[in-house]
Amino acid sequence: MKMKVSRRVWSALALSTLAMLAGCDRTGPSYTVIEEPEKVVFLSARGNRSFEIGQRLLLTQLMGGNAGFELDIQDAGLDAALQGGQLQAAIAAKPFAILLDPLQPKDLQGQVRMAEEAGILVIGLGQDSADLDCRTYLYTDQKKLGQKVGELVIAALQAKAQESGQTETVGRVVEIRGDEQTPDCQHLHEGFESALTAAPGVILVHDAPGDWTQKGGQERAQDALRLQHTFDIVFAQDDLMALGAAEALKDRRNDLMIIGINGFRGPQGGTTLVDDGQIDATVYQPMLVDFAWLLLKKKAQDPKFIPKPSYEMTFRTILPKDVNDIYRNGLPALPEL
Repeated sequence: MKMKVSRRVWSALALSTLAMLAGCDRTGPSYTVIEEPEKVVFLSARGNRSFEIGQRLLLTQLMGGNAGFELDIQDAGLDAALQGGQLQAAIAAKPFAILLDPLQPKDLQGQVRMAEEAGILVIGLGQDSADLDCRTYLYTDQKKLGQKVGELVIAALQAKAQESGQTETVGRVVEIRGDEQTPDCQHLHEGFESALTAAPGVILVHDAPGDWTQKGGQERAQDALRLQHTFDIVFAQDDLMALGAAEALKDRRNDLMIIGINGFRGPQGGTTLVDDGQIDATVYQPMLVDFAWLLLKKKAQDPKFIPKPSYEMTFRTILPKDVNDIYRNGLPALPEL
């Protein structure tokens, strides 16, 4: 996908006057000065995921109002070799900046070094961008995020145990991963699983990938119901899969908690789904590109600006009681530049 934003033309219209009388000085012709827009290339890893769709839409919206930039979005579709070729072509085009969500970061180190030596600002997106050795990268710690979901699960099951007069926290939990290839999914799973160890009576009974789609979430929830018969909580690694699980389990929703991740606003966004009661909780995950946009503007305004080596973004849980606060006060603040 390629999106070009029209360039604002800074023109100084000087009047060129021809001498009417002999001996008058002549003013040479003036020219309209057109400043080229700063080109930014966004190389995504898998653009059909709801998170990356959100990234693309947000970045397009932010940059679309600024004629000083031109945005080119390309997607690798989980093909590391394709992404390497996209990066090579992007470097050859000599853009102002490259935003890179890497599939195999260590394999891209040489190209990233080449880009930065050519004066291109490379901003890594995601936790594994630490292995790119680029100037700066933005991330949300996926293991911490998974741990937060696990803590939310334990708290919910503790409350359930207290209500029923039980002394031990017990429960059966289903996890629907996005996929089995990307490191973020594994980091989320590891954090989630580690948090569950705090309550030995809480057991992860089913774990399968839903391919980041609503249909995938629905099918995996149906599989879990067929194989496990009973469980207390479903954790899906994004809100769209959580919505699919909720649809599959609609007849059991009175005694079943469903948790997603992303927390977007708007139709089928996690915050809206929680507010509407379609899912029970989500965890807001920053989209990173909004902060990348701040870095791009700062660098364009001040070429001497040097970003910090990394910026960690803040996530937060969203339960029904939190929705009004989100709408009133917004999401967690971005870091200082």
